[in-house]
Amino acid sequence: MSSRYQKFFQQIKEGRTAILDSGVSTELERQGAPMRGTHWSGRVSIDAFDILVNTHKAYIDAGADVITVNSYASSRLVLGDSINESLIEKINKKNIEAAFEARIQTGANEVLIAGSISHQVAWQNIDGKIKKQIDIPVSTDELEFAFNEMREFFEVGEVDLLLLEMMSIPERAVPLYDCVSNSTLPVWCGLSAKRDDYKSKITSFHNELVSFENNVKTASLSNFDVMGVMHTAVDLISDCNSIIKNYHTGPLMAYPDSGYFQAPNWQFVDIITSQNLFNFAEAWKTEGMQIIGGCCGLGPEHTSFLSRLK
Repeated sequence: MSSRYQKFFQQIKEGRTAILDSGVSTELERQGAPMRGTHWSGRVSIDAFDILVNTHKAYIDAGADVITVNSYASSRLVLGDSINESLIEKINKKNIEAAFEARIQTGANEVLIAGSISHQVAWQNIDGKIKKQIDIPVSTDELEFAFNEMREFFEVGEVDLLLLEMMSIPERAVPLYDCVSNSTLPVWCGLSAKRDDYKSKITSFHNELVSFENNVKTASLSNFDVMGVMHTAVDLISDCNSIIKNYHTGPLMAYPDSGYFQAPNWQFVDIITSQNLFNFAEAWKTEGMQIIGGCCGLGPEHTSFLSRLK
């Protein structure tokens, strides 16, 4: 555990509000980085390294206290079906390098670097329709190998923490929880949710048959440093937070999305304004959420407004 992280976490325990960056992959797309079909942003570090560095710098300049490595879609679960295995290592090392380079260039030595790990597998496009994640088979052995590999990349790369993103499929999430339980790095866990309408039950984002509360309960058994809700509609964050607080007594985080995904591109439709996001975030802060940011569809302009919470 880095001294940088220890200092940050102590401040959080003392009541500090911190800002997480907003969507990395979607901002890369907005800035012209190529999205590679069913691999989405998985190859950006070797296709457009400078854009990646500048994206991280933009978030730091906007006030982010934590930046996220562009690794949501760079595990072998997404990339391993079609590229040379040695390239997976190169891509992830360059992902980490880009985040460190941004921190160096901005002189923001106190900014934390979070290594993102997801249980996302490669999108499958069948006759023009994207197959649901839960309908794409992946073995436990494949999951464990990929998760251990990503954990090792981040431990060797000396990031400040691991950030588990979009935890929503228990059969994939539990092996990841087991994997990171052996890590030398602190772990934050981000869960994703959805709800059809205000009268409906809150469910897992990827599997409407699984309740969000069940996913929270399972994740809480791992005693993560931080838990929260992410890649979830802004008007659902507070209700999700209420559920998380029933199981997790540590710091809470929130980083919603805006728009929707249609592989290989994010659709920047009806994106929440920076001011409206800030208004929501003020309420989240009063509800106990201390680490607040944005996910897909939100950019540095949103981060700039959120930084007023500090």
